[in-house]
Amino acid sequence: MTAGGGVALLASLLVPPSQAAETGETAKTAAVTASTPTASPMTQTGPRNIIKRLQDTYITNADGVDHSQGQLLHVGTPDNGTTKYRSFMRFDVSKLRGAPISKAYLRVYNSFVSDCAAKAWMGVYPVTQPWDQSTITWANQPAVGAGKGTWFGLGHPNCPDIPNRTNPAASNGIQRIDVTDWVRAWANDASFPNYGIRFSAQEDTSSGYKDFCSMNTVSTDYACHAAYNTPTLEVEFNAGSTPIISGNGYGPTYPNNYPTAHSALEFLDSTSPDVWPASGPYQRWIPDAYHSVFDTTLKGDSWAGGTSHKLRPGGTYGGQVLVTGDGASGFVGVIPYPSLAGYHWAINVGDPNDLHGVEMLPDGTVIAAFASRVFGSEGIAGGLAVYSKAQGTPGDWSATPVQQTSLAGAHEVLYDPSSNSVWAVGDELLVRYDYVDGRLKWGKAWPLPQQIGAKKAYGHELTPVYGNTDRLWVGANAGIVQFSKSGAVDCYDDSQGTWPLPEYVAGAENHWCTNYANRAEVTKRTLIKSVGNAPTTGAVISTCSTGCPETQAAGNSWDTAYIRFVPTSGPQSLESVSAADRRYKATWAVPAYQ
Repeated sequence: MTAGGGVALLASLLVPPSQAAETGETAKTAAVTASTPTASPMTQTGPRNIIKRLQDTYITNADGVDHSQGQLLHVGTPDNGTTKYRSFMRFDVSKLRGAPISKAYLRVYNSFVSDCAAKAWMGVYPVTQPWDQSTITWANQPAVGAGKGTWFGLGHPNCPDIPNRTNPAASNGIQRIDVTDWVRAWANDASFPNYGIRFSAQEDTSSGYKDFCSMNTVSTDYACHAAYNTPTLEVEFNAGSTPIISGNGYGPTYPNNYPTAHSALEFLDSTSPDVWPASGPYQRWIPDAYHSVFDTTLKGDSWAGGTSHKLRPGGTYGGQVLVTGDGASGFVGVIPYPSLAGYHWAINVGDPNDLHGVEMLPDGTVIAAFASRVFGSEGIAGGLAVYSKAQGTPGDWSATPVQQTSLAGAHEVLYDPSSNSVWAVGDELLVRYDYVDGRLKWGKAWPLPQQIGAKKAYGHELTPVYGNTDRLWVGANAGIVQFSKSGAVDCYDDSQGTWPLPEYVAGAENHWCTNYANRAEVTKRTLIKSVGNAPTTGAVISTCSTGCPETQAAGNSWDTAYIRFVPTSGPQSLESVSAADRRYKATWAVPAYQ
């Protein structure tokens, strides 16, 4: 976790100096700054991720057979040195070449030790010669370099490991070993080739014998069936470069069809988007069994990429979480982050393609925005549904809201910790609800500025302006604008002739704000699906649909292959991994509400 070093710079860019000089608004600008925590790219081994598992096995002095398909890796001796075991594993980190790696850990699951009181020593060594999991034996095992020691152990009947099915990262069998120096060298130093890692322990006393889950996740072992528990590298790189989260309806074809092509939520490194076609996303996520979402009633396997996704403080759960929902499958979940394994909370809301926005409040309440579900006796199409923390209990979920409130064309919802309120945007209104005792109470509404010809704005997106706690981004069919919550100063300028037009802002010039950096480039597109700024650099990303130049061909008109980047000065750029991508939204991975 790194602090947002560019926050002060961002605050200074909320009103471009040239514009401030022209309008004389410098003294009246209400730029309320806030230090916003940022995330760095953190990837972990996985079949859809940029770090791949290549091979693992164990060897023993008792035989010379192939153990590469074993469900467990063995280390040490169970019989005071008569039978000895060592284990080997290897990962592909080549796609991290050139990236500054800030930390790297080898994560393993220790499922058994012979003596828990001993907390026995184990050695971890870099292998210095090639080997193959199918042919390696005790007799031909490769040499190793200088290693490092570690002490841990669980699994004995007196100190049992306790696997957590719905939150695997909370299992007490999870162990991490710092291998930062090795991963850095593998990725960037040709003189330190990557031949993997050897595990070995004391081989003259059975007190050091251990078992670990192997890379073969199809296992009958009560813990090793979870993919999270297989040997994994966790690597943080490009520290301070805020990642981007984007749902992709296009599932690329993988070598040998493993894993099967599938729509996914993708995590992208924003450092250099022009390398995306070569590197791809650094991590992909689907609420499927591989990611420890085993409840098939949640329909996670039907995930179509996601229509809303946000990092949040974990609140009642602690840590950080991914809050996400998918209109096509109806899945809504609160997912542990950065593990992205299992879930704290999940339901399936049904209503295919109607769910558009989701938010989690610090107490665990989840609110979903529906664009066309009919709410209330007045028959309004669209509104918010409130779900309690208890309703998403793993294994016992209910999709019957504890409260429903109508808002025509509701598309996104946002919690505001500064006032304990909830904001929502619909076809024609931006609404602030008071949050009292687990329920929403209508607070105040502001009409969205209309489009030319008195047409509805059709609001779609609502995100914080990171660096200014008084501002929100509003994205709509009409375009992009910022909203001042306080309305403390006049922040509207109509000199560029783009939405919102002066005739539809009259009387609210202190709420609908156009005095932000590089507005001419930011507002070049309409039909907005997502918009937001990075807390470190101030760069704005957005996606748009139907009619935008970067949208897909007929049949995918709500998606785009491109994420649009607009710096605080200078021209925009369009970035994609593949021309076949189908992205609905792109959001900055910022674990904060504002």
